[in-house]
Parts: sequence; C-alpha cells; structure tokens
Amino acid sequence: MKDLVLPSFAMDCRDWIVITPAQAGLPDDVAGSPLLAVLSTAVLGADSFRSASAVLTVALLDSEVATRPLADSTVAAHLLDADGLPDPLRYILPTPDGQLALVAEFTTPDGADGEVAARIESLMASFRWAA
Repeated sequence: MKDLVLPSFAMDCRDWIVITPAQAGLPDDVAGSPLLAVLSTAVLGADSFRSASAVLTVALLDSEVATRPLADSTVAAHLLDADGLPDPLRYILPTPDGQLALVAEFTTPDGADGEVAARIESLMASFRWAA
C-alpha cells in the first residue's frame, strides 16, 4: 500500500483556541487514530458561560459510513447516529481523493444551545482543503 498523505486544509478558527495534542497534555493518537489538534471556545452570556471543545483526528474513510451533508459546506458532513439522525457533535471531512478523512468530535459540557451550536456549525462550514 502506498503512503497516504493528508492534504493541507484551512478553517476559520477566529472564535476558537487551537492547540496541539502535546500542549493539551494528550497523546498523539486516540484509539489508534492520529490526533491533529484540540480546539476550544466559550460563549459568554450575561449570566452564563458555555463552552465547547473538539478533537480533530485522521481516519481511513470507510464507504459504509452514514453521513448527511452539512448545509453551507462543500466538505463537512454530519455523521449519523444509530437512528439515522445527524449527530450535532460529530462531523466527517473527507479528503478530495476519498481515502482519508478528518473526524471532528465536539463536547459541550453545558449543552449545545443555539450560540454554541452555531459556532460549531460555522467552524465546520468554513472547512476547506487547500489546493
């Protein structure tokens, strides 16, 4: 098998802090999948503080993965849950050649209210593979 190479990519991360796994004190892989980055954001309200974080991992793309395209995105898609519904916290970003994908998995300790969900969706919609 030839070497698989992940192409360069870009996202609009202006509302997010992006750090390496080492900076976060995490290993270089999660369950055998290379861990590329850790992202965090916070939404401040008058009486509230809501946060979200994510990990970006690399995976071999399986044609059996059930997805639903994300509106306003040419790349990102929701991974579907067991009931066939879009998981609002798990996204797949297939490479142009279809062999690899980035997987973005978000956690929202305080729940994904409208502002947090919009920030996550905006980040995923901004994803582009570099030419």
